[in-house]
Amino acid sequence: MAGTRSYYDVLGVKRDATADEIKRSFRKLAAKYHPDAGGDETKFKELSEAYTTLSDPEKRKEYDQLLMFGGIPGPDFGGSGGRGARGYTYTTTAGGADWSEIFDNIRNGDGAFGGFDFSSIFGGQAGGAGRAGRPVKGSDLSMTIEVSADEAFKGTMRKVSYTIPSTGERQSINVKVPAGAVDGGKLRYRGRGEYGASGGARGDLVVLTRVAEHPIFKRDGADVRMELPVSVYEAALGASVKVPTPEGMEVLLKVPAGTQDGKTFRFRGMGAADVKHKGSKGALYVTVKVRVPTRLSSKEREALEALRAADERAYRKDVESYGL
Repeated sequence: MAGTRSYYDVLGVKRDATADEIKRSFRKLAAKYHPDAGGDETKFKELSEAYTTLSDPEKRKEYDQLLMFGGIPGPDFGGSGGRGARGYTYTTTAGGADWSEIFDNIRNGDGAFGGFDFSSIFGGQAGGAGRAGRPVKGSDLSMTIEVSADEAFKGTMRKVSYTIPSTGERQSINVKVPAGAVDGGKLRYRGRGEYGASGGARGDLVVLTRVAEHPIFKRDGADVRMELPVSVYEAALGASVKVPTPEGMEVLLKVPAGTQDGKTFRFRGMGAADVKHKGSKGALYVTVKVRVPTRLSSKEREALEALRAADERAYRKDVESYGL
């Protein structure tokens, strides 16, 4: 009878069909029967229900156990109450056992079939009768977009396309990457995910941002860090050095005479936009890296040797106090 057709029959595949074969068959049939394409909504729901079970390895394993014992749970094609009534057909096994009794025993914790869990088939609800056919929200979909460091600093717009798994259709959306976007940040677009079942709402589309590294700036949330090379002469005598900012401007850093390697200066409000606090910005931290020349001209060597000879500072007094 039509009421005893299995999910494999619904999708038109064999019992030993591979996951890819099940997926291809579902996409083909879903595109044909999807309501938005003028198809049969009831048929589409039956296809979705069959695919939901057979595409999940655990649910498929449990479902195959039912088939092995002679029961054929599946969409009610006979019209006796339809999917809204229960969504599964109970038949009598060869041994005379009533499937409805077995289901009741399992729900009561009696553990028929060695702990077989029917909650996965009934959407996690014990006593699934009366709940089948209720609206179910579609699952969320996710995708990743890559942006440059400069695009993340200033913000950008990207038009992206993605595929709806249940129908195979391609959809597009304009993704607004906000200024200050961080690597691993998530943008959520409501109602742009997978279609729901039984009139349920669509899921969401979650877009993950992957931000490329910048050759100079390093992100620390909204704060930005960079290293500024200065010569040994500038560190000793002091200097004014132009420093770039994430926004493409320049600020003037006054390096005091005698600045040591590793000294860090902070520019408040010159970092990246803070996506968690609208209107605020992080700081720009500039760390001085003193560069010692690796090659000297004869005049430079002569001048430095004279300076060394005249220098009477005890740079290693703390080390020398240990008798080294």
